[in-house]
Amino acid sequence: MGKGGMRLLSVSAGVTAGKTQKLSIFATMWFWLALVLVVGVIMVGVMTSLATAWVKTVKLPSTTQSLPTPTITSLTVGRSAPYAGLDITVVKAAYAESFADDTIHAGPAVVRLSLHVANHTKTQINIVYYEDARLLIAHMQPVAPSNVHLSVGPAAGHSEDGWLDFSVPGKLSLDTLTLQLGSISLGESMVKIPFSGHFDASSYADHTFGQTLLINYNFSGHSLNYHLTSVNTLLAYQGTQCKAGQQLYMLNFLVDNPEGGDISPGFGFDYIRLVLNGVDRAPIDNSLPYTFKANAHSIGGHVVFAAPAHLKQLTIGFLSQNGNGEQDNTIAL
Repeated sequence: MGKGGMRLLSVSAGVTAGKTQKLSIFATMWFWLALVLVVGVIMVGVMTSLATAWVKTVKLPSTTQSLPTPTITSLTVGRSAPYAGLDITVVKAAYAESFADDTIHAGPAVVRLSLHVANHTKTQINIVYYEDARLLIAHMQPVAPSNVHLSVGPAAGHSEDGWLDFSVPGKLSLDTLTLQLGSISLGESMVKIPFSGHFDASSYADHTFGQTLLINYNFSGHSLNYHLTSVNTLLAYQGTQCKAGQQLYMLNFLVDNPEGGDISPGFGFDYIRLVLNGVDRAPIDNSLPYTFKANAHSIGGHVVFAAPAHLKQLTIGFLSQNGNGEQDNTIAL
């Protein structure tokens, strides 16, 4: 081999050796870099575990535990009265600066009234407590509810329990308070339930006065016999409270048709009147039928009148319906 060939072999061997040396250096660097990364991951894991264990041992102060529990003063009331056809019982009254389940209070303290509301009628009765309920506090204007936890009224034949909250200015005695029921804007007859002292629930109750009046009503040549069996005095009818100073008078009749043909005098609205100071007043409701079948006996029905409260006698007028005056009868209550 010549000198030129020898030089080429020498150069080639040098290049190969250089490449091998560089690969060895890179492999060494990657090994140490991988080792550093592995050690770093292990250290991060160890530090995370130690930090988690430390955090679990630290007890931070609780803001909930630091707040004092409000003092609640309560009074058992247990008094009932009817309003708008519902029987409403004030079970208990309570006073506190706040209640845990009530965030709606504008004053420094709250009075909570626990109520039991029963609907013993056959119809749905609705009541708007924000309009119809007021807390009476001496030397203050009536206070409207700030929060209501009752429905608009239990369904027919059902009852419910709930509460009314009233924002009050400060400390007061629960036994000096009164719940007032009745719409001021509608001029309704008010019902008041004081939490102590004298309370006559019977003054708001319905009353029945038995009667034995027989009215022979002659209509267009026909005769019907109306037996007035009783008169009910009411403060509410079909879910509506009567106006202040008034009362509702329900006249209950049993009617006989002794004739062999049907007689149609019309509904009670058409011919039965309550006479007050010589002025006829028409019924506000009637359940008497339009027609009485031939030989019908004891057909029941009633008419309802609104009139001044506490009347001791009533004059009942039956219109002739032909322009010839009316038949008047007076009864005592």
